[in-house]
Amino acid sequence: MRTETIALPSGAAITLRQISLKEENYLAGALRSRRANQDKVLVDVVNRCCQGFEEPGPYPWAEGGGKVNWQEMLQGDLIAAMIGLRKLSYREGKDYEIDVKCPNRVCNHKFGYIIDLDKDLFFQKLSEESARKLREDETFTVKIGGKTVHFKLGYVKDDQFHEKLEKRFPGRGMATMLRTQIVRIDEVDSKDMMNWLDGEGNGPYEGLLADDAEDMREAFFAVDCGVDTEVEVECSRSACGNVFNMDLPFEGMLSPGRTMARKRKMRRQTEMRDAGKEGSPKPPDAEPEADSETSSAD
Repeated sequence: MRTETIALPSGAAITLRQISLKEENYLAGALRSRRANQDKVLVDVVNRCCQGFEEPGPYPWAEGGGKVNWQEMLQGDLIAAMIGLRKLSYREGKDYEIDVKCPNRVCNHKFGYIIDLDKDLFFQKLSEESARKLREDETFTVKIGGKTVHFKLGYVKDDQFHEKLEKRFPGRGMATMLRTQIVRIDEVDSKDMMNWLDGEGNGPYEGLLADDAEDMREAFFAVDCGVDTEVEVECSRSACGNVFNMDLPFEGMLSPGRTMARKRKMRRQTEMRDAGKEGSPKPPDAEPEADSETSSAD
């Protein structure tokens, strides 16, 4: 069984062992179940495969090694560990095949697309100043809408808080996402923070403008660490060629996915498209034609 020490964006390092068939069975059952919390299942599998800390990074409680407590770690570290576990567990794990539907309403083409987890994702490391504040339990600040907002970095455990906010404030998802990381706002009562953010509900505020909300999200991202999981995808249909962005799906991240032969075929097609060669590669779900892998998909 292979093991590997994975450096995380926060500066911590953990040892992972590869996924077993037992964990694959567990994942497959969860993906088929409508009742299973798939995010929780993914965290559980990463936790099962994690053998402990090699470097504590910014986590004082991890000094001396020992068991990893994902709930007390940054979300960016968990995503990076998930990606590292996939690459460790499967021979071609860096090639992550996803199912995509072109958002162009004239096209709506469905196709498979390979994400190169080494090249197509941006990893941001935690700065020394952010690590110091995390160790000393200090908040970060940003001036938004004339108020000073005190906020913290995004932890794995914040998902539970966000779920509670969504149940309490349905239909206000953009505001609840921001509220999850906010500790306090100067001169704003804690019960009015949601009203200050979006102007909804009972309260004295009109809410932030879109550019203020964008500035806040940028401030959150600038001091945090992790993985930018937005990827650029090009429609494989030659008559379309639409280029669009989408969030990387994690449902199949820790599953073997398609056969390696099919992945190699898709990789060649992707490389040809990226090189700008004439013609369009056949989508992987199309019928084969006379030994030609570069024939048109239409």
